Amino acid sequence: MDNDREYSKKQVNRAGRCLRDPSVLATLSEEDWLEALAAIEWWRARHAKPLARVNAGLRYYVRKVGIEHPEVTQRLKRFVTVVDKLRRHPSMALTTMEDIGGVRVILPTQPHLDAVVTDLRSQPRWTIRRVREYVEGRTPGPKDDGYRAVHVTVEKDGCYVEIQLRTPWQDSWAQSVEQDTRRLRAGLKFGAGPSDLREYYVMVAEFFALRERHEEPDQEFMEQLANMFAATRRYFEDPREGGHA
Repeated sequence: MDNDREYSKKQVNRAGRCLRDPSVLATLSEEDWLEALAAIEWWRARHAKPLARVNAGLRYYVRKVGIEHPEVTQRLKRFVTVVDKLRRHPSMALTTMEDIGGVRVILPTQPHLDAVVTDLRSQPRWTIRRVREYVEGRTPGPKDDGYRAVHVTVEKDGCYVEIQLRTPWQDSWAQSVEQDTRRLRAGLKFGAGPSDLREYYVMVAEFFALRERHEEPDQEFMEQLANMFAATRRYFEDPREGGHA
């Protein structure tokens, strides 16, 4: 197997189809299996340079709205996560997956965030594939699980890179769900897991959104949130405590 080999998009998509379907995977020879692995890893690695370029360019626009020290991070989606997403989306071609390369920026307020997005949209050198505004009054609006942010997918050097723009409140919520998805192995960020815990996080997201808009939730809302908080504490208890065997 040639480590310097390049693959066509057709070959990459074929490899993705092989690894997403366990029944097909079981029929592959060792050579074909290794070839599929190599094609996917090559496609994943190909996003590294476009990802770095998007990161560098984004920092300019964040500084432009008055943020002296931009909080910008980047990541390449792990191989196993790429395959997992292919299995969750059976009709998706690997070369159309938009978030193999991801950049995240945290901005102080929604107006700061909107200003950056407006700048990106106005620049011809940024090839924007799509903008998804998971915010009240926008398209498509907050996700059913409560997630809020703005996602801008750009095309750079033949690869898609997803820019996630969040406020601190939005990021705090998303990080909590991310951590509990790993800790509980419950798939919360994918719409799975205990229904009461998912409902609790929807309410927390709404509470955070109200606070961010400097609005006070009514008493009924706060009582319901307190009840849900109490009902879901069992998911956060340390099994080593409490005298259990």
